[in-house]
Amino acid sequence: MPLYEYKGIGAGGKQARGTIEADTSKTARTRLKQKGIYTTEIAEKSNTKQREKRSPLSSGGVKSRNISLMVRQMATLVKARIPLDEALAALVEQSEDHKLKSVMSQVRDSVNEGKSLADSMKMFPRVFSPIFVAMIRVGEVSGNLDLVLKRLADFTESQQTLKNKVLGAMTYPAVISVAGIGITIFLFAFAIPKITEVFEGSKMPLPTITVVMIAISGFMASQWLTIILTMVGTFFLFKWYTSTIKGREWWDTVSLKLPLFGKLKRMIAISRFARTLSTMIASGVQLLDAIEIVKDVVDNAVIRKALIEARESISEGHTIAGPLKASGEFPPILTHMIAVGEKTGELEEMLNVVSDAYDGQVDVAINSMTRLLEPLMIVLMGGMIALVAISIFLPMLQLNNLAGAG
Repeated sequence: MPLYEYKGIGAGGKQARGTIEADTSKTARTRLKQKGIYTTEIAEKSNTKQREKRSPLSSGGVKSRNISLMVRQMATLVKARIPLDEALAALVEQSEDHKLKSVMSQVRDSVNEGKSLADSMKMFPRVFSPIFVAMIRVGEVSGNLDLVLKRLADFTESQQTLKNKVLGAMTYPAVISVAGIGITIFLFAFAIPKITEVFEGSKMPLPTITVVMIAISGFMASQWLTIILTMVGTFFLFKWYTSTIKGREWWDTVSLKLPLFGKLKRMIAISRFARTLSTMIASGVQLLDAIEIVKDVVDNAVIRKALIEARESISEGHTIAGPLKASGEFPPILTHMIAVGEKTGELEEMLNVVSDAYDGQVDVAINSMTRLLEPLMIVLMGGMIALVAISIFLPMLQLNNLAGAG
């Protein structure tokens, strides 16, 4: 909701000044009048910094599905030839997401002040990405805002679907890993030390595996703080290093070569690249501008570098397919389809075909990886528990044998 600064005269003729939130300046005046304050000056704090400060997004963004729903609703309203200010007002009124409601209220007020929809959305980069802003701007200029909004909704939904698939595939292995680590820590921290007390009274030699497990358990018990600090320190050091340019390039290079995950990560990056570039070109965004934005969508420094070099080559008059093929980071099917699209003038259609194909391959890769990881994680966890169990039961069997012989 907009924030207004006011000066006025309060009860007893005293000077009054302050701020008040209201949908419009008229509403602000009415509220102040109800409080017994007659305004002499009132003005909205409308610059970008102030808007961002009072935006609720300082504590988090808006869910993609809510943005997608809002964009689809806006497309319907604009297509029905409802004026933009009324369409935005309707969206604010019916939005159930409080954060999005606040943002759209400020976007509406900015549009009412005479700014374009693209410039108004640009004030909230944590909600509306550069792709959003660029496509909205083209839609406003070309008069095809409803069509652009529909494409944006489709694009947002497809990206959210892809994200959900990846998260869903990672959930089960993550749960199994956490459970396995928790059980292992419990066994080493509590079970083995208790069993060790039983064996300390006996003079019999212990099996090698038991000696090793007791040593590990003792180390964990005596150095638990060092272990925790080392793990936390390693984690933050990794996060810091990968946040640097050199570190991010190293990690993105390594991650693309990892078994299973590397291939999946490249597929996802290629799918995002093809889908985003196709959507932007179809919406009328210039190719060089589209690539400039798309390079940040792929979320991989290696592929981003290849796109930057490709953009420079394209700006010098070369085709798209050539520099992408020369980089070695893009599969032959992609560069071949792009080359065909450039020759036939159907580049966005070819990119869509590639994106659909890679979305299908991502599904297959995720299913295959999940089927492989599930038994692998179970075997690893079971193997660790089995080793601990064997290290405990072997000396117990020896004790029983000694007792029986005596």
